[in-house]
Amino acid sequence: MIYITGDIHGKIDRFFDCGLLDGKLTQEDTLIICGDFGFVWFDENNPMGLRRDNDELDKLSCKPYTILFIDGNHENHDMLSKYPETKRYGDAVHKIRDNIYHLERGKIYTIEGHTFFTFGGAYSIDKNIRQEHISWWSGELPSKEEYERGIRAIKDADYLVDYIITHTCPTELIKTFLHRIPDPHDGELTGFFDYLMYEVDFKRWFFGHWHTDNCYNFNLHGKEKSFRAMYFDAIPLDSSKEE
Repeated sequence: MIYITGDIHGKIDRFFDCGLLDGKLTQEDTLIICGDFGFVWFDENNPMGLRRDNDELDKLSCKPYTILFIDGNHENHDMLSKYPETKRYGDAVHKIRDNIYHLERGKIYTIEGHTFFTFGGAYSIDKNIRQEHISWWSGELPSKEEYERGIRAIKDADYLVDYIITHTCPTELIKTFLHRIPDPHDGELTGFFDYLMYEVDFKRWFFGHWHTDNCYNFNLHGKEKSFRAMYFDAIPLDSSKEE
């Protein structure tokens, strides 16, 4: 079974003390994290931190289930890109450990018979208090090539996927449901998601970033589109449509 949850931010306790993650997932299960995984954070600039990250990734590698994550804004994007690529679920992924994989931007994966369009990244509003290559990386926002790759993937799929997994969400949701003023630095990304929201036929869209657990339904051109904001909740994919 596939489970979905939100931002982890490198908190190892989430995998041991929290609801569905506490001993209930088996080797038959897959957990998808909607960005800000946070265990690929330190590098050679902080050897002690790098050792801690590796120790905790090793602990997670002992879990019986598979852990998949898209990147959020709070990741070491430079280091993440250095992990080896391997083909899994029908396209390239970064292999972090034998049971831990990074799902890349603008790709469609087939997992347990379901198709997922994945597109990580977001803008850090606290960038001004962070230090580049230490606590902030410019790769948090997508490149032109990643947008182009995503558009090609969606077109090749005839604008039809089962699920969309992103870190942040469309501009329309930010304004209408989250009651926030969209940050212009995020405009290209959330605008791209607006395009997907209108053009792609999907069952449900899962996203993190906003640190809330909520369901939202949007009526677009007479068709209801379903969204789920993920944070602490860890829900089975199949149960989400009954919420």
